[in-house]
Amino acid sequence: MAMMSWMRRTSRYFLAVVVLTFIASLAYFGATQDRSNPTTVATVSGEEISAAAYDHAYRATVEQYRQIFRDRFSDELLRSLRIQDQVIDRLVTERLMTQRAAVEGTAVSDEELSGEIVKIPAFQKDGRFARDQYLRVLSRAGLTPPAFEQDLRAQLLQRKLQGLITDGVKVSEAEVRQYWEGRRARVRAAYLLVSPEPFVPGAEAGDAEIEAYYKGHQAEFTRPERRRVLAALLPGASVPAPAPSDAEVEAAYQERRAEFEQPERRKVAHILVRVPTVGGSAAEEGTKQKAEAALARVKGGADFAQVARDVSQDEATASRGGELGVVARGELMAPFEQAVFELKRGEVGGPVRTAYGYHVVKVLDVLPASKKELREVAPTIRAGLAAEGQLRELRKKAEEAHERLLAAPDFAAEARQRGLTVREIGPLARPDAVEGIGRVAEATTAIFALPPGGVSAPVKVPEGYVVFRLLEKEEPKVLPLAEVRPQAAQAVRRQKAQEAAQTRANQLADALRAGEDPRSLAKRGDGVGFGETGPFSRTEPMADKEVAPAIGPLALGLPEGGVGGPVAGPKGLYVVKVVGREPPNPAEFETARRETERQLLEQKRGQTWQAWLAGLREGAKIEVNRKVLPQP
Repeated sequence: MAMMSWMRRTSRYFLAVVVLTFIASLAYFGATQDRSNPTTVATVSGEEISAAAYDHAYRATVEQYRQIFRDRFSDELLRSLRIQDQVIDRLVTERLMTQRAAVEGTAVSDEELSGEIVKIPAFQKDGRFARDQYLRVLSRAGLTPPAFEQDLRAQLLQRKLQGLITDGVKVSEAEVRQYWEGRRARVRAAYLLVSPEPFVPGAEAGDAEIEAYYKGHQAEFTRPERRRVLAALLPGASVPAPAPSDAEVEAAYQERRAEFEQPERRKVAHILVRVPTVGGSAAEEGTKQKAEAALARVKGGADFAQVARDVSQDEATASRGGELGVVARGELMAPFEQAVFELKRGEVGGPVRTAYGYHVVKVLDVLPASKKELREVAPTIRAGLAAEGQLRELRKKAEEAHERLLAAPDFAAEARQRGLTVREIGPLARPDAVEGIGRVAEATTAIFALPPGGVSAPVKVPEGYVVFRLLEKEEPKVLPLAEVRPQAAQAVRRQKAQEAAQTRANQLADALRAGEDPRSLAKRGDGVGFGETGPFSRTEPMADKEVAPAIGPLALGLPEGGVGGPVAGPKGLYVVKVVGREPPNPAEFETARRETERQLLEQKRGQTWQAWLAGLREGAKIEVNRKVLPQP
């Protein structure tokens, strides 16, 4: 449901999960690096990181995110995650750690490496390590044992270094209590909004101002780099799918047994009464009473579904009697989940407070944990093995074609001779969809990583595999002022409007600090907006998700009566005043002590580790050649 979003919690780092994701990413992209591009993307104290290593790490990282986000995966998501920076940062960090470990004499022994390998479930049969299973899994991923073990050894080295650096970190009783109070304290805030839009029509843009803005912001008026390439596509249909044997199907079932085990789940319905964003504690109490009245109706014999249709303010579920569907542990907010899994089939509970309001909960059914037998899932496994086998053969054929294309005097003729379809694409800028392929981040990355006349490694696209050859590169070009004058003039007007809005917001902040009432200030009719939040904390998010990122952290850091801002937000500039601050109940601390201590200790260890890494960076000479770094 949209209201709940069913956000998954982030689990702690487990080496085995990282290893398996690494294997999956190599199975998707192949272990072959593009050795046709010898460019150095970075040097770390004299040691080089090649473009081939970057390209390989980038593709593996993209595939890991693809597995995590699945249907929500997109090129826009990749850009927002700044994958390029993540990858180069990780490669530099790995090189720094390796160098430091060598100085300190820290290493991962063969015995330690073997000990980790035998514990990885994917390499086990009946709970014990099996070498034939190990070799089979690596083979399916296109990996050799030495290549896999080298990568795993690097991961173990990081884990060992991290342990040496952070094992001595401790937290005091006072720190734990302060951390708990900071996270549990609830805040109510009022805010004023000043939008720059009303100031735009009155702003003027003179010729001198337009020219000055144009000269000072030429990046805004620059046409980005564009490229023309030849694309040689090997269609997926060119390789038939193999027919897996019964033995292979059974072996795959044993490898992936956990995929076919279903945890206990519950079919749930709820009645939601939202807490108004204005009204303070009176509104909070009134909302709770409405939820309690709904609960009383149900316990008095009323039909839960009918009460949900009458009362619930969850638009997505009220019309169907409040039904949320089937859920498992880890799929709901903590207070809601706790109530759901404490109830028995047919029981009703609540009200439960979340960031959205008060919920009355009913467990409609309990679905016990289950396990699917081989005969039930064999068709699915067989189809998956066939698809994997077809992809391996397709990749092998693409790599063979790539080797020939690297040395071919006539790229297009060689590609056609080997059964690939060839087309010219471009001029193409990084944000553009690739003609005939679409918005595939890996394709764009490969194209913009090519040196003059270069040939890319095979890139997986929905239609199969494609190899690119660079035909022409157009350098970025600053467009003449005559061509972009209207855009420059509008930019000047917006800049002036933003300055006027900033001045007005500063005046409002001063008025609030002087004791004026925020609602009264907003009623003066000069376009100032007013809003108020219900109680929220660091563990109980603000219900208004639009303004929460802008004003939430600011309000949580202010004392009662404190004023903060202006801060930029989704609709303009916000000035915030804390109108109420409720400390947590001290009696609840003992119950939460152990978990709070664990969270704080984990946080401090993470900060200590990051500080140590920052120290390595400060003492190293790091050069990044961003001109050759591909971008999503």
